[in-house]
Amino acid sequence: MSVSDSQKTKRIIRRPERAQDFIVLTVGSAGLLALLIASGALGIVEGIMAAIVLIAGALAYYVGSVPPAPRIETIGEPSGAESDVGTSIQALVHALPFPACYISPEGRVQFANQQASSLFRINKIEGALKSVIIRQPDVLSATERVAQTGAGERIEFQTGEGDELWLAHLTQGPEAGSVFIVMEDRTAVHRAERARADFLANASHELRTPLTALAGFIETMLGPARNDRDSWDGFLEIMHQQTDRMRHLVADLLSLSRIEFSEHRAPDTVIDFSEVLSRTILSLQPIANDANVRLELSGMDRPIPITAKWDEIAQVVQNLVSNAIKYSPADGEVRVEIGMAPSMSEASRLATRHRHEATRSTLLQPRASSEVPAAWMRVEDKGQGIARQHLSRLGERFYRVDESRGGEIEGTGLGLAIVKHIMARHRGGLAVASREGDGASFGVWLPVAEESEDQDDD
Repeated sequence: MSVSDSQKTKRIIRRPERAQDFIVLTVGSAGLLALLIASGALGIVEGIMAAIVLIAGALAYYVGSVPPAPRIETIGEPSGAESDVGTSIQALVHALPFPACYISPEGRVQFANQQASSLFRINKIEGALKSVIIRQPDVLSATERVAQTGAGERIEFQTGEGDELWLAHLTQGPEAGSVFIVMEDRTAVHRAERARADFLANASHELRTPLTALAGFIETMLGPARNDRDSWDGFLEIMHQQTDRMRHLVADLLSLSRIEFSEHRAPDTVIDFSEVLSRTILSLQPIANDANVRLELSGMDRPIPITAKWDEIAQVVQNLVSNAIKYSPADGEVRVEIGMAPSMSEASRLATRHRHEATRSTLLQPRASSEVPAAWMRVEDKGQGIARQHLSRLGERFYRVDESRGGEIEGTGLGLAIVKHIMARHRGGLAVASREGDGASFGVWLPVAEESEDQDDD
């Protein structure tokens, strides 16, 4: 088999076959001496001594002139130095806490760590072509440029549905044409910048009305009504209401921005859904008493473990129940029910079950599998209900439907948007069912913290 047939073929530099030549020459010389002794030309003693000297000299020359041990060169296998370099690169890539990979001069992903496998959603990527693994045209083009020029680059790219932003740092490796790639997660920074921009835009828009009202009343009190002290009480009351509206608006905007900033990080604490609901309802009882609305709870007879953040789930309960109280008539009733279901799809049905035939709209599709066990909560009021054309837009920032729910009711229009983002972080869903003139039911559902036995919540 030739060298080109296999990279494992070995080339051996062979020693010259000298032993046989030295033996022939020595025996020949000894025979010549024996012939001289037999002919009387050389004495026996002199002949024996000559033979001994001849053999000793030949042996000494043979041993002293032995060539070095044969060298074995392996074609296609890395030398010791090259092997050490490869081991060092592999150790470096696997030690990095960020997604990282090493592209060989042949364009293959030679080394990659577990974080890179998770990012590209492929279990085994080492040895694959870079074009198969890195499905980002900008990053692939950058690897070509770095391999050719040796100049490092930084490229931003998005993964998944475009909601994750990454920054790839590319630099040339120790081999000509090789490339190191280290990827940095910039999702949180990108979301913070976007949330800040949204906050400024929304705040400037929503604060304009109360600020204009305040400025107008102040000008009136300083101008035409300067001496009309009897009208000041009414002006101050309206100014107080507008100030309180701004305070609630800013608080909701800050809460929404904080939730959006951490939406991509799933909670890791197990809490009891029933306990969160009972404590939150207890704090809302005075509001319900002032509005002359009864709160009726059910499904609180057992713990419901969920993986969630306590204060965020409490905010979900508070926003949904307080909305139901506001839109309920005097002497009305708000019914709050929680439970467990064998699957997310079944929990979705139970969370928006309505008294009569109603229009149902899903405001947030859950990220979790539809087959996992789930916890659910339904908040049902007996107000005026919501018209069909408004249902799909509920959950948008600042979208309010006061005219369809019984008149002018104060609010920031951010309550359902906050609920929607909290449930997105918890891999849950949000839906509404309503029939105009017959109240509305808002429901949320999310995976339970551990496997539970199938239960019939009907």
